[in-house]
Amino acid sequence: MSSLWWTTILLLALTVSTCYGVPTYQDFLHRHVNFPRTPIPSNAAYCSAMMERRGMSVHRRCKPFNTFVHAPLTALNTLCINQPNQAIRTTQQHFRVTVCKLIRSRPTCTYTGNQFNHRVRVRCWGGHPVHLDATFA
Repeated sequence: MSSLWWTTILLLALTVSTCYGVPTYQDFLHRHVNFPRTPIPSNAAYCSAMMERRGMSVHRRCKPFNTFVHAPLTALNTLCINQPNQAIRTTQQHFRVTVCKLIRSRPTCTYTGNQFNHRVRVRCWGGHPVHLDATFA
């Protein structure tokens, strides 16, 4: 009975957070994490393919900018353990990231990409990263 009660509470909390626009851990993973990096030879081809695969460039609705982090989930998840909601945490390590920028939206979304070794700053919610705040050297 107790586990059913907690499951109900968890589902209710997830529903409320989704309705009120609180980003989720799954959204964060879908938008920003690609580890190991998908093997596409050029950064531009990588960005165009990944933006399409992840649903950020559909029918000329092109997200203008996105960053993919090529770090193990454990390295990102540990940032938010025992942190309050809305905490912003930064990795001490540098990780490979690919920064994608839109260069053309017609006839299809086309991106350029650059790779960097950057530290990663995330916003936490519920003990998990939910928003990529920034990357920097």
